[in-house]
Amino acid sequence: PLAQLAAGFTPSQPSELSNQRQKQCSELGVISTISTVIEKITVSFNGSKTNNINEEVRNNYAKSLLSTCKNFGQVGSKLTQEQRSKIDGIAISLSAYSDESPAKLPLIGDHDLIYSASPGGSSGAFGPLTGKVTQSFLGDVKFINRVELLNGVVKIELNAEREVLDGNRIRVIFKETAFYLFGNEVARKEVKGSGVWKYEFGGIVDINENEEEKLFLRVLKTPSTFVIAQRCDFF
Repeated sequence: PLAQLAAGFTPSQPSELSNQRQKQCSELGVISTISTVIEKITVSFNGSKTNNINEEVRNNYAKSLLSTCKNFGQVGSKLTQEQRSKIDGIAISLSAYSDESPAKLPLIGDHDLIYSASPGGSSGAFGPLTGKVTQSFLGDVKFINRVELLNGVVKIELNAEREVLDGNRIRVIFKETAFYLFGNEVARKEVKGSGVWKYEFGGIVDINENEEEKLFLRVLKTPSTFVIAQRCDFF
């Protein structure tokens, strides 16, 4: 069931991760200081630069998607069809404002699962429990899908590799799953399987009008909808 979760992580010290993300954000064309905000963001549907109005629309759709996911819950399989459709509708609207070739955006550090419509464990749902799900990138190829239950007492890691197929798609090949109890590995087994994930959106969004609070947001179809975010620290 974990094989449907998009993932990645690079274990780094906070200062190192901040420097890496600052470099990444610059590569994405996003430059920020305490007194300035994003001026131009590339969109994939026509390759042109958005103006200030489109930037505001992009941020508003992103905020709407994040707040709706928070209100409804992380596990899409526990929602009604109407609730899932509402999330998908906002995601479709946001997709028009994606960065160009989102599948080629560099990925580093920890990324948190905000929402998953997958009926399997990749949403963090195991029986009555809902775990914290992160994607951990080990480089350009290897990554980990991680689910932590009971505040980390139980941890499940699905190791996988990814290959960029084009600007909007990646191929994911699953390798093995490891199980941990109280931080100790108790089992590891080979996993076979692969899939192609399509990016609906990828880019940095500003979700706070009063203070700069930027997130690197991704929306993918596996074909289930996944919403994944990473806090983007510039300082």
